Amino acid sequence: GPIEAGQSLSENQNKEKIKEPETYLLKPMNCPFHVRIYKNNPHSYRALPMRWAECGTVYRFEKKGELSGLIRVRGFTQDDAHIICQADKVEEELKQVIDFILFIYKSFGFKIEDVNVYLSVRDPKNNKYAGNDKGWEFTENVLEKVAKEKNLNFQKEVGGAVFYGPKLDFKIKDALGREWQCSTLQFDFNLPERFAMTFTNAQGQDESPYMLHRALFGSFERFIGLLIEHYAGAFSLWLSPVQVVIISVGENHIEHCRKLANEFKQNEIRAEVWDENETVGNKIRKAAKQKIPYMLVIGDKEMQSDKLQIRKRGEKETTGFDKNEFIDKIKKLIAEKSNNL
Repeated sequence: GPIEAGQSLSENQNKEKIKEPETYLLKPMNCPFHVRIYKNNPHSYRALPMRWAECGTVYRFEKKGELSGLIRVRGFTQDDAHIICQADKVEEELKQVIDFILFIYKSFGFKIEDVNVYLSVRDPKNNKYAGNDKGWEFTENVLEKVAKEKNLNFQKEVGGAVFYGPKLDFKIKDALGREWQCSTLQFDFNLPERFAMTFTNAQGQDESPYMLHRALFGSFERFIGLLIEHYAGAFSLWLSPVQVVIISVGENHIEHCRKLANEFKQNEIRAEVWDENETVGNKIRKAAKQKIPYMLVIGDKEMQSDKLQIRKRGEKETTGFDKNEFIDKIKKLIAEKSNNL
């Protein structure tokens, strides 16, 4: 019911006892749902490979002592994809995924030496694994072959494979030097077998497909956490939440600052006007502390000048730029995803 005058929210909540007979299960993974989609229709080898991607929120009950900021959480969003294909397409699919992973790391300013790669294969003495020897040998060999062709500096971990298939993991270090898995490429012998996934091959016979799990970021939360640590808050220009801050000296400069900010925004540059009733020195220190890439101070002198006096992050001196020249420079750096200012 509605909250009455003088009544607290908690008092009102206590009166509302909601009872639901259903039991809800939290989704721990996206994979079985993609299998169900596949199973809805029969498939020919001509329709393969099939690639389904989903940014799905999943939940894992991690122990309380193992939780860590954004990096290890109980609910997170995975950029999951599943590739279903026949044996002769596996190598090409692996190459495409690895190229995609390397493109992402490069785009976010990670060098390949910042990323440790692990090839996890089964322990032949252990019988905990799904699938058969032929499938394991083929997938382990093709993963190793492609990793070498792509010049990945990987370590091979015998016995490191999960029960359902071999995998290639890409791990990034945090500020404390701890490694965290981000991108992953995993074969799965378990789901195709358990759910009797088949396709009709060129001979008209039913055949079991190969299934690849792949995540590029791993989880958005973890990747963002590691990104913050990697840059220590001083993000590349294209990643910075605020790219340009415009500081007004007095009230009579605010309108000019806003017009300038609108010009930046029309050019898809993220700009803010700081017109709070604070000293200019305080605003400059605040912008420096927030590691904003560029700051401009606008007073009487700057309003009358044709040039913008730009102060780059980490520098004390300003540089004069023609307005259009500065806008073009920023747009170019953003388009190139450059780490330079």
